[in-house]
Amino acid sequence: MSQQKSQATLQRRNLVLESIRRLSGKNLRWVTGREIVQDLKAQGYAVEIHNIRRDLKALLPLHPQLEVNDNSKGDGKPINGLPHGYRWVGTNVEPATGLTLPEALSLVMVERYLSQSLPVLLTQSLHDLFQKAQQTLDLHKKSQVTHWPEKITVIQPAQTLLSPSIDSTVLTIVHESLLMERQIQVCYQSIYQKIGKEKNYRLHPLGLIQRGPITYLVAMANDYEDAYIYALHRIISAQLLDEASRQNDDFDLNVYAQKQGHFGSGETIFFKARIVDHLAATLSETPLHKSQVIMEDDKPGYKILQAELANTWQLRWWILGEGERIEVIEPKSLRDDVVNTISLTLQQYEQPLINQ
Repeated sequence: MSQQKSQATLQRRNLVLESIRRLSGKNLRWVTGREIVQDLKAQGYAVEIHNIRRDLKALLPLHPQLEVNDNSKGDGKPINGLPHGYRWVGTNVEPATGLTLPEALSLVMVERYLSQSLPVLLTQSLHDLFQKAQQTLDLHKKSQVTHWPEKITVIQPAQTLLSPSIDSTVLTIVHESLLMERQIQVCYQSIYQKIGKEKNYRLHPLGLIQRGPITYLVAMANDYEDAYIYALHRIISAQLLDEASRQNDDFDLNVYAQKQGHFGSGETIFFKARIVDHLAATLSETPLHKSQVIMEDDKPGYKILQAELANTWQLRWWILGEGERIEVIEPKSLRDDVVNTISLTLQQYEQPLINQ
């Protein structure tokens, strides 16, 4: 037997024990082999009754807590209507089982899509578990469940940007300060400052915002009460302090992220625009906001869009990205900003192209 097949068999037998313990329950009812097969198949395992029978035959001599109801000392009639039944009677001893396929699949998907949102301290301790989860899927290639990661992927609707480099020590200290609610002293290089003009801040961390490839720390600086955002990749150095960080009971990270996470004022504006029919069809399926209303327009091939939206840079980028498919009508300040940006862009392209 190959090493991989041997490992798969061992893991399956561990899960057979787990299935018996769970199905038997506190009442210690007898569980049939077919019930075990159904239970494992429901979890995504490709098993048959003959596999389980062989597993149970091998497991019985190894686990005194595992009982079999085979009526070997009876009158030949099955007890409780069961020709064979199994139960785990070791109430103080649980079988040492491995990861189930659903557990392994969940961990693999967490590592792929959520690992950047986990605290560094936890990620380090979870490394072995993530590795074990992948090994579990590798051992059960016959199961359709193990191929799920190959059947799903995530793409960004905007231009893909590579994640900036974050100092691992800085990242660890920031995560630790949030978990322990302690202050940190940082040296910060603003994007608008020249190299060598860094500033030092004593920060009171409130939370993290993941915006595309960039992670931002939301914190109160020094003695100020207002919260600001700091890009983690621009923190040159960080020191965890002994003092507890100030907390703001009225602060809500989700609310703050919606208002400030996309930059801009974050205030709500009444947005009105003329859009082409094709864009209107798209926005009918994926609205900009629950307040969105799309109406007929006098101009053929166009619709009127109205909605209450947050005044953010993201809104401006979206408008400019739609180009000729949208015309901002209100508010006038937003229309003027878009016109000014388009005019400056046009000036760039009106200049003769200089060969490099």
